[in-house]
Amino acid sequence: MATAALTSASLTRRSCLSALVGACAAPSALALAPPARPFEPPMLRMRLQDPAAEPVRVQRASVRAEVVGHAAQMRVELVFFNPNGRVLEGELQFPLGHGQWVSGFELDIDGELRPAVVVDKARGQQVFEDVIRARVDPALLEVTDGDNYKLRVYPLPAQGTRRVVLHLAQTLDAGGRLDLPLRFGSGLSRLEAQVLVAGTTPDELTVWMEDLPAKALERRRSAQGWAELSLVADQLQGAPSLVVTLPRRSTPVVSTQRHAGREHFYAELAIGDAALAPAPRARPRRIALLWDASGSAGKRTRHLELQVLDEYFRALGHVEVLLQVGRDVVEPEQRFTVRGGQWQTLRRVLEATPCDGASNLPALIKTEGCELALLFSDGLSNWGAKAALPASPVPLFALSLSSESGHVHRLRQLAERSGGEHLDLLAPGDAAKALQLRKPRLLRATSVQARDVVIDDPYATEGYVRLAGVLVHREAELTLDFERADGRIEQRRLHVAASDTGSTQVAQRWAGLRIAELEAAVGDTRAEVRRLGRTYGLVSRETSLIVLEALNDYVRFEIEPPPSLRDAYARAMAQVQQGQQRSRAQHLDQVAARFAEQVAWWEKDFPKDGAGARAQKQEQDRQRLLGGAAGRQEMALSRRDDAMRPSLAAPAAPAPMAESRELAPARKAKAGAAGQDAPPSAVIRLQPWQPDVPYARRLRAATPESVYRVYLDERPKHLDSTAFFLDAADVLFQKKLPLLAMRVLSNLAEMDLENRHILRVLGYRLLQANAPQLAVPVLREVQRLSPNEPQSFRDLGLAHAEAGQWQDAVDQLWQVVSRPWDARFPDIDLTALNEMNMVIARAERLGRPVKTTGFDKRLLRNLPLDLRIVLGWDADNTDIDLWVTDPDGEQTYYGQRLSYQGARVSRDVTGGYGPEEFALKVAKPGRYLVQARFYGHRQQVVSPSTTLMLVLSTGFGRADQKDERVTLRLSGPADMVTVGSFVVGGAG
Repeated sequence: MATAALTSASLTRRSCLSALVGACAAPSALALAPPARPFEPPMLRMRLQDPAAEPVRVQRASVRAEVVGHAAQMRVELVFFNPNGRVLEGELQFPLGHGQWVSGFELDIDGELRPAVVVDKARGQQVFEDVIRARVDPALLEVTDGDNYKLRVYPLPAQGTRRVVLHLAQTLDAGGRLDLPLRFGSGLSRLEAQVLVAGTTPDELTVWMEDLPAKALERRRSAQGWAELSLVADQLQGAPSLVVTLPRRSTPVVSTQRHAGREHFYAELAIGDAALAPAPRARPRRIALLWDASGSAGKRTRHLELQVLDEYFRALGHVEVLLQVGRDVVEPEQRFTVRGGQWQTLRRVLEATPCDGASNLPALIKTEGCELALLFSDGLSNWGAKAALPASPVPLFALSLSSESGHVHRLRQLAERSGGEHLDLLAPGDAAKALQLRKPRLLRATSVQARDVVIDDPYATEGYVRLAGVLVHREAELTLDFERADGRIEQRRLHVAASDTGSTQVAQRWAGLRIAELEAAVGDTRAEVRRLGRTYGLVSRETSLIVLEALNDYVRFEIEPPPSLRDAYARAMAQVQQGQQRSRAQHLDQVAARFAEQVAWWEKDFPKDGAGARAQKQEQDRQRLLGGAAGRQEMALSRRDDAMRPSLAAPAAPAPMAESRELAPARKAKAGAAGQDAPPSAVIRLQPWQPDVPYARRLRAATPESVYRVYLDERPKHLDSTAFFLDAADVLFQKKLPLLAMRVLSNLAEMDLENRHILRVLGYRLLQANAPQLAVPVLREVQRLSPNEPQSFRDLGLAHAEAGQWQDAVDQLWQVVSRPWDARFPDIDLTALNEMNMVIARAERLGRPVKTTGFDKRLLRNLPLDLRIVLGWDADNTDIDLWVTDPDGEQTYYGQRLSYQGARVSRDVTGGYGPEEFALKVAKPGRYLVQARFYGHRQQVVSPSTTLMLVLSTGFGRADQKDERVTLRLSGPADMVTVGSFVVGGAG
């Protein structure tokens, strides 16, 4: 059903979990034959980065299902046991199949179950992470990329248990098969299962069991007259399965429910007459074969795809095939001719095509000039601008194994609107036959008494059509327009009347279908998805479900709690809102005051002689900069153990590396007071990042002709390593293979569902590769995932600036400046303000001035610099420090924020991400050594290394500004790395 990824010092976010539907693999005495269509069995798998940690396991499980018609509602209760001697954070991930969704969850708080409430997805992420920092008990359930769900739970107590309840809804297939999710791993001490089915008797239910004691199953009628099956089993081993098949019904099933002031309906209509039978499809002479060869395609079951093509080409005999291979970019079209069903040449090309790179599905949909198109893809699209999927002018058939594809809804909609359909590869022979048939389909369902009608399956798979909608009146007559196989339209009628059916699922069922339709639709539908999720209590790509421990947490984050806490919440919120108004009014005044201090620093002339006079002036200058007593207290608090400092007199020499890259010297314009001499020229010398690991050595040693083959050989061993793809891309860039380098780099977009940390590194690396047009959509996705983090706005703003989108750039940067942020992000507003003023000045020089009407005029002043460095990193709750050593050997860092010659460092960022900024208005000639140091972290979820992202600039804010970007890694506390150096005036 679901599996947990749980770590002690770390938590992997890529754990692959099980499907909600159970499976059966061997016959039982309780059924005459196995179900016709088995599902992949759910498995419990653990990934622990700490090799000494014991896996967390499911200790007890209870599953209860209620079925009305083909609508099933399940309650799954799991008790997790943490055998380790430390507190863990837990994450369950589970993919849902077509017709399945999460309808709620509960978490035990002080021994009692508390139901979750709906929250916007980004808000839920912020709340969960902020509450974890306070060491209290949150739980967050959200949908990630595709139809994958994850439930994050904190804490899992040492040597203790935690109870979680999931509420799941499912539409059964036409065969009425219900697979209970029971496979929770070995060592299950107790399993309880109960199935209640309305409108039938216990003897009419067919039961399939595996790894369960047959004598444990009991059949009876419930007090409400439902058929009831139940069992209790202890000390289970293996992988238990319980599959219940309902008797087939021929009469329509219509259910209604009133919710949120509206009457909803759900209907199942049996279609089995000859008028709606399929007919042979005319054989196409030319087809488009759209082949997704992205990195995620490597997870597809290739032999099933080739089997379908083999049977289909054998049936066609002769056909021309236009092959399009797509990854981050689409390769040139290739043409093949199939004669007598023989397609060996094409097959060899497909078999030799490596799966690598990101998914750019819109670019792959090219079907012009063909009569039919075949798309082999998992439906993932994560590269380039968020373009709508183009409509195919010819029937397009999307083929995938539903259990492997997280985007079945997207594939279905793409295919169905073209007159094609999505075909499941579970039965390749059936899929090949379906390609040769033209099937009838339900084009539309209309009524003046009903609206927002959603069709679940227009092709009446297995003889059923399912639809849902909202009644305008108590009764409605729906007109169903069926397109027959010969193209003619046949109309049928369906009568719906509101009644008290006792169903509690109908409204959510309609909302779930509507959300699925919106998420796969063309255009931006996120606002409507969020509204539906909040109204109907559903998890979607825009909404999550969250449980918080204390009333104060709901008040702090302005999340309406469960009903039992709402009165107290309303009273507390009245007081909080008054305080918020005062806080917002004060923020810009505080920024203006701190910016005035920065202007005073910038206008001050600092000595450029030796450091002999520094001892007398250092304290006075620092106090003036930091603001008197408050500054002294802040410095005292931020100063750390001096033993951690490297030697001032002898900075560490960099390790031998390849020849450094140089930025061409640039003659600088005047900066500062009128009449000042132009500063000396400056260059940036970066130390190339060359990790000393076996795969990197192999890649560096390979020739340009063979390096990609070496990469493909190493790739399967490093699929979960962002470091591997970053390092491999660097080598390919160095060997002048930019297209392959971009392909390899784009793999980061395929990793770890929706990990904003990985995407942030990817966006920065794309900027480093001079591809801002690709970085912008990546960083826009980061902002969507983390609108609570100012770095998301700053990163996107700077990417817009690199792309020449000046107004978008300053608008994003102004958000960082003008909004109050968490105190763990000190000075990011000033850093962004300096960058915003730089962009404003650059746009003005280029004759494209930006609008600053809504900006605070006190903050609009460009402060050019000779030298500037900005350090950021990808890890939350992690402290990285920027150190700069000037030509006199004096260091500027968190504990010495102002140097004798006037170099300034922003306040220490100890809570994650950065940025930390070094600024020097006038640089004396000589060499400036730039280093970064890993100080420590406070994470219970940790990756093996932290990725650092630095920008080194000369002439910042002037016309001759030059920037260099570098990405590198630190692997642990006290790890110091030399990034590079500035050489001013030809010295060094």
